[in-house]
Amino acid sequence: MFLDRLFGNKGEGEEKILKCLGADMHSHLIPGVDDGAKDYETAFSCIAEMKRYGINKIYLTPHFQAHRYTNDEEDIKERFEKLKQKVAEQDLGVELALAGEYLIDDGFRKRLEEPNFLTIDGKYLLVEFSFNQSMMGMEELFFDMQMKGYEIILAHPERYIYLSESSSLLNNLKEQGVYFQANILSFAGFYGKEVKQRAYTYIEKGWIDFIGTDIHNEKYRKALVEFFEKSSNFRKILKKNTFLNNQL
Repeated sequence: MFLDRLFGNKGEGEEKILKCLGADMHSHLIPGVDDGAKDYETAFSCIAEMKRYGINKIYLTPHFQAHRYTNDEEDIKERFEKLKQKVAEQDLGVELALAGEYLIDDGFRKRLEEPNFLTIDGKYLLVEFSFNQSMMGMEELFFDMQMKGYEIILAHPERYIYLSESSSLLNNLKEQGVYFQANILSFAGFYGKEVKQRAYTYIEKGWIDFIGTDIHNEKYRKALVEFFEKSSNFRKILKKNTFLNNQL
């Protein structure tokens, strides 16, 4: 069995630090569709690791962008079913679900006119901003999404360096009822010291509604394992805060 080959006898004995979450709602493990897993073996390894730490359901959220990752929802569904079947054959014991991570770019408004979004739990739409700068009119755009019946989750707000806790955009989005999702590795300093500081600040402000691994490949898997083994601060965050993952 794949778990035995990967972990030997240590799989059952590890502390299941993520058990309180139940579900990971942000990952990139469908092979070959974006900057995530490049093959099935990588996907199996990452899925098995998350199982070992207490995750029993994983949402696969490939990128949807107008220019770089021009994925098609129907093609992604077919690729997801292939991965789902192969994971079942490996007996990894994790439920897989499909959604998407949609970049707010110059093609997003067209998507919204004829929506075919892959959503989390049938209602949550996971979106992200550019890492360089946000577009104008975001509050209005998010309102339009909400009027179409979507509950919006903004992915990793701590990673947008041009925004901060004093940003009018972030404050306005929270007031509009937009959910925020932080990356676990942001708390580890994986993306840099400034992102780490923002992650802890946003937790203290009560802004973070969901936690996700945003796991892509072996580099991410190893970083998560290292972080889980040494971080008492993150354990405190999980104990002190209630996240919505376990409702998915």
